[in-house]
Amino acid sequence: MPVGDAGNPTADQALIGVATTCPLGRRFLRRRWLVVVAIFLAGLSSVAIWQAASRSPTAADSGALVGRTGQPAPAFSLASLSAPGRTITLASFRGKPLVINFWASWCVPCRTEMPLLEQAYRALHGKVVFLGVDANDSSSAAKAFLAQVHVTYPTVSDGEGTTAIEYGLYGLPTTVFISPSGKIEGRHIGELHADTLQAALQEAFQAGALP
Repeated sequence: MPVGDAGNPTADQALIGVATTCPLGRRFLRRRWLVVVAIFLAGLSSVAIWQAASRSPTAADSGALVGRTGQPAPAFSLASLSAPGRTITLASFRGKPLVINFWASWCVPCRTEMPLLEQAYRALHGKVVFLGVDANDSSSAAKAFLAQVHVTYPTVSDGEGTTAIEYGLYGLPTTVFISPSGKIEGRHIGELHADTLQAALQEAFQAGALP
């Protein structure tokens, strides 16, 4: 109710009057203002956090890669599936951008993703090298799978999934992008599509657009 005259104060004015004349009332008024200030600051904080997240490289719309740590990629030495009797190491790729795709014959998204990786491998003509790592799988199942998807880039067997664990994988497929100096530039979790693969290559290596 609005003030009609000096003798008819509103409830808030009456409260303020009590607060200024009573010690308990003064404490109550201070608490009330502290609550108001706290709510205001919390609102400002929320806005700041939202703005920071929108600029963060891990924001949902920032790109195709996550986990851009810059840490050295874990070394490995694994038996080749594509060249029987040969062992392939991480060190053998030093000096070139490397895409490591972790897959398995029982992984349904891998079946549609791997021909796309093969296409990129051929299109980039060695500017970026590719390696498939068959994890938690049998060599016989992996070789049959490779014959079906017609992948020609190097592939290796990680039968017990030891290398996958060292790379911190939680599921398949996962693709890791490694710099020529052997550092992890980022990873893509889940199935790659044409647009996300192109974006990931650009983010990791500034590679040219795929045809």
